[in-house]
Amino acid sequence: MDFLPPTLKKLKAFDELLHKEGLSLDEGIGLQWADSSIAYDQTPYDVLPFMSPGVDGIHVGLLTDFGKVTDLEEAFVVCVHPMEAPGSLKLLARNPKEFVDFLYSDRHLMVLYNFMMIESAEQYQAMVDESDKDYEESPELAEARNRVLPMMKEYMGCERIENIYGYVEEVEASRRKQIVLPTNDGIGIVPFNKTDVNLPVYAITGDDDINLDEVQAFFASASIEGKLAFIRDAQYANLIDNQTPLKGFIMSELKKMGMDGEVERLKSLDW
Repeated sequence: MDFLPPTLKKLKAFDELLHKEGLSLDEGIGLQWADSSIAYDQTPYDVLPFMSPGVDGIHVGLLTDFGKVTDLEEAFVVCVHPMEAPGSLKLLARNPKEFVDFLYSDRHLMVLYNFMMIESAEQYQAMVDESDKDYEESPELAEARNRVLPMMKEYMGCERIENIYGYVEEVEASRRKQIVLPTNDGIGIVPFNKTDVNLPVYAITGDDDINLDEVQAFFASASIEGKLAFIRDAQYANLIDNQTPLKGFIMSELKKMGMDGEVERLKSLDW
């Protein structure tokens, strides 16, 4: 994981320190390091996976905005729940530093595991309280967490986020201010070129079959933002797979745009 920005490299070094003490981030918080091999069809092509709780394919990654974010210390952190498609994506933090604070503050990884069903701060707190009772019945889990968290605060300089539910809502609001085109997965597309004109989009609803001729005609004149919005929405609708010529077309268009990393990640999803 050579791409890790300094904050996440420091978190990895902290985990290595924990191992020397017979502990780990996995035991104390519930996350382990992962690499791109954990990517699923639902993992956006511009997300670089780096951690996972090790169940149901759930993973978190850095959002590069199709390579526009060159300093990954500024990248949003996205959580992917492949088994929950199509509602499988959630923005968790504005950047790696805030993600570390999020990990320090999200008790039992409640938002990370259950974002698709949490609809209020009160519901979040009720679920945390319920999990606290489970911890009381598993003293070894509580002991590991109670040892790791103070060490993490000292080593990483963590700050507690008092209202996790409210914080995640703020993250999504911050993202909405950045984008010029919304997408069905909630991530959207940031601007690549300065433009004040309306950006045409190719609307994708449900899992309707795509007419490749129409898509090619759209791409012939579409803005880079419009093309990327189509790619996000087509992936979200599970329309890009090995059984359709659309995949080859998308790969060639990404390559034309200089997005070689995204091409390789799409190519790697040959199950």
